Amino acid sequence: MTIEASFRLLDNLDVAMRDGVILKTDIWLPATQEPCPVLLQRTPYRKETPFGSQYISALEFQAALRQGFAIAVQDTRGRYQSGGDFIPFEQEGRDSADTISWLTGQSFCDGKVAMFGASYVGATQVLALSENPVGLKAIAPQLTTARHGETWMYRGGAVELAFLLLWVIESLGPDHIEHRTTAMPSDIRKRAQALLEKMREDPAAAFARLPILDGAIAELAPYLNDWFDPQAISGKRPSDSRDWVGTSQTAMLVVAGWNDIFLEGSLELFEKAKSRWAGKSQMPDRLIIGPWSHGNPSDWQGQEWLGYGASTAELPGETLAFFDSVLDGRQPASSAVRYFRSGSNSWHAAEDWPLPDTINVPHFLDCGRSALSSTLGSKASSTYTSDPSNPIPSLGGATFLPGLLQGRNSGPIDQATIEARDDVLVFTGQPLRDDLDVTGLVTAKLFVASSATTCDWTAKLCEVDPDGRSLGIVDGILRWEPAGACEEPVEIVVRLGHISRLFKRGHRLRLQVASSNFPRFDRNPQSGVAPTLAKASDFVPAKQRVFSGPACPSCLILPVVQVTSPPARSLTGL
Repeated sequence: MTIEASFRLLDNLDVAMRDGVILKTDIWLPATQEPCPVLLQRTPYRKETPFGSQYISALEFQAALRQGFAIAVQDTRGRYQSGGDFIPFEQEGRDSADTISWLTGQSFCDGKVAMFGASYVGATQVLALSENPVGLKAIAPQLTTARHGETWMYRGGAVELAFLLLWVIESLGPDHIEHRTTAMPSDIRKRAQALLEKMREDPAAAFARLPILDGAIAELAPYLNDWFDPQAISGKRPSDSRDWVGTSQTAMLVVAGWNDIFLEGSLELFEKAKSRWAGKSQMPDRLIIGPWSHGNPSDWQGQEWLGYGASTAELPGETLAFFDSVLDGRQPASSAVRYFRSGSNSWHAAEDWPLPDTINVPHFLDCGRSALSSTLGSKASSTYTSDPSNPIPSLGGATFLPGLLQGRNSGPIDQATIEARDDVLVFTGQPLRDDLDVTGLVTAKLFVASSATTCDWTAKLCEVDPDGRSLGIVDGILRWEPAGACEEPVEIVVRLGHISRLFKRGHRLRLQVASSNFPRFDRNPQSGVAPTLAKASDFVPAKQRVFSGPACPSCLILPVVQVTSPPARSLTGL
């Protein structure tokens, strides 16, 4: 039987929202006359594009149709063929609920709906829970977050600059201009179009433009006024609420990536979701963490090949099996948590997250020897000058820089050029005597001082092989705003993020400490001027100091697994 004969397509249907706005929706129906469950994807990236709707979202339409699922794909409000204005996140809860209500009222639907998709498409699923729509039985949010301030736009108080600008340049900007052709005055439209073309030709220049927030960028993407507003970034505006995640009864399959920009938000989402079932005998929620970066679900991450089992090839089957179980009222057969561990390049299973068999092990900084050690370092300090006009370039990690579909800029990358700079402190441990299984949240507790009124502190964990190559594994940032210039040691904690890695015997741990990571994060001018409003003339160099010793026990803190679970051959082998 041909693929065409196996389904019916209802093309470009009108689905009315509660305010009368029409959202265009395509429906694929399996070869049956019986009502069936519907898998819904709501996307701002054009519903007709299979790359976004199937590949990135890890769902094979043909397999789903053969298993008796109907599929609905909808352009979200204000995108492509749908009506209304697109304001990211604003209407997704209500529009998702209205769409689900429409679907469950159709003769082809058996009253059960599940949602799927990655990134912003995942956000539409989580936001749907805020309306608690009748009929929504399961969601499979991939590479996404529950909150859309911290963990989406900001991290540690810094702006995810490269991601947000590339999101506009690559995805949101072109259709925004096209969608508002009649509403936007011709002169403004021409300026916005010219700016977009310039930014697409040279993204690096787009990242470097100052100030970040100005009238031109606001014409191209009006919502950037809110995203780059200093009050929102500093947390002085109301923070995101995710309380409704904890009250929903919709089952979740959360899919995360160790090198994904949204990893921290994905894990936060799962932990909030699983709390719903505390004290109950069964918990339908599932968590899968692969090595993937955003847009690159492959076996190559950065400069590491992680083996054939590292790709998302098996995720479509995993997703359909999860939906099939939940919609049929059965407990999913898989383990609650499945995760990929780099270093050993193996999949592992667990019944809880965070893993219960871990202990936090400190590795102390010794500023006198630029070393990491299991014992307290000497009383000493290390200094460097942080200059916002010459920031540390982003190199590897959970980035969203150009080339993401090949993973060229994200993941583990050689740090030689970074560690050669005189504004980066490098602390290196002795060769490991045994393999070290690190799975969980990595943090750095630092005792610091600065001549600046405000500055950033960055920390990056690296693995150094016997040949001396240093690979970046995970990094984080903290935007620090003391009451004034602080010359005496103050304790801070930089959250680097979660990892799962087997550091091999004979390899060494390394910690980088610096004060910028650009263009992944915006530059802190160190003058007290809001970073998104700062001009080059507002940039001020600052003297930075890190302390070690008994009174200032700066350390890298690693979650070390005490009982290692046996590896599985693949994701489906768990």
